[in-house]
Amino acid sequence: MDVKEAVFARRSIRKFTQEPPKEEALLSMIDCARMAAFGANMQPLKFRIINDRALTDAVFDHIKWAGYLKDGAPKENERPKAYIAVFGDMNIRANGAFETDAGAAVSNMMLEAVELGLATCWLGAIDREKITGILKPAENLKLLYLLAVGYPAQESKIIDMTDGDVKYYIDNTGTVNVPKRSLEEILI
Repeated sequence: MDVKEAVFARRSIRKFTQEPPKEEALLSMIDCARMAAFGANMQPLKFRIINDRALTDAVFDHIKWAGYLKDGAPKENERPKAYIAVFGDMNIRANGAFETDAGAAVSNMMLEAVELGLATCWLGAIDREKITGILKPAENLKLLYLLAVGYPAQESKIIDMTDGDVKYYIDNTGTVNVPKRSLEEILI
């Protein structure tokens, strides 16, 4: 698989098989995250693997899933078996400007997941305060995002956007359809 194939194959998946991803796969994803482009090469991010059942269950309760879907949250037997928590280290970047760095790092992890046959969902609609209380990171670490990781139990595909409607939806086959703007539309 080349890079463009991985980019086009990567989709947000919200329903997972119950086979847990191997720890070496999760470590490989984090290894790719540390190779991301970082502003001023500060490398202000830290990562935590969450694959303990009690923690994954506790964290799950504080995530909002798939805002456009009526029933988008994974059911009990579809939940991810692992998350990677992304933190910003305030001792490295005191101003808390982590968004660009986190975007580059999470993108690298998602592409590595595709290569490894895993699926991901980048989660930003999370209750950071409650999840921080569960994970109890050092005081200098600010929770930015979670990345749900597992083996896919649903299909997702790109479709052409019509009428500017960005809302993804599930069709009658259970496939998530994700509208994307055309190349011509985004070129200026």
